[in-house]
Amino acid sequence: MKHRFSKRKRFVCFLAGMALCGFGVALSTRPELGTSPISSLPYVLTFAAPLSFGMWTVLVNLLFLLGQLCIQGRDFKLHQLSQILAVSLFGFFIDLGMWCSQFYVPANYALRMAEQLAGCLILAIGIACELAANVTYLPGEGFVKALAMWRNWNFGTVKICFDVTLVVLAVLVSVLTAGSVNGIREGTLVAAVAVGLLVRLLHGPFRTVRKTLVKA
Repeated sequence: MKHRFSKRKRFVCFLAGMALCGFGVALSTRPELGTSPISSLPYVLTFAAPLSFGMWTVLVNLLFLLGQLCIQGRDFKLHQLSQILAVSLFGFFIDLGMWCSQFYVPANYALRMAEQLAGCLILAIGIACELAANVTYLPGEGFVKALAMWRNWNFGTVKICFDVTLVVLAVLVSVLTAGSVNGIREGTLVAAVAVGLLVRLLHGPFRTVRKTLVKA
């Protein structure tokens, strides 16, 4: 049986997902143990130029959107521009989350790692909400999809290579601009593993969430 999904409910779920993703990134970054691979380059750029984490996230992701346009050419669809809305919300909630989380930064390493893992969990829940809503997606994900389809490569493999490339670029930018590696630490590896694992674990339970989006 084919269900009709409520546009209003889907958008609310999508908005909640973007908010959770933004706060999750902020919370996993605030302990200064590193950040998620997808956010590594924007975060490192905050040390090089006086723009906020959220603003750099938007700018870097707009480059990913441009990459999609270059790859797809005439196959690029107008509705894909909705990714601009997604990343604008994402960037806003990252900055809001960074502001909210500045009031408590634990000195104890175990508490800092616990905060990092809590951020990864919130980020994973946000991604699960985004997938359940199926409204649009972030340009980073869109770029990976476009590249995988263009070269007929496995999406998961391309995603791993994409994340690794971003981390390497972040390290290079940091070394070139600061002479040392800033913003990339063991927490980057933790986030890379934990977020993907948590999203897979949440896939089953979030089928129930998707059912609530059916139009009454």
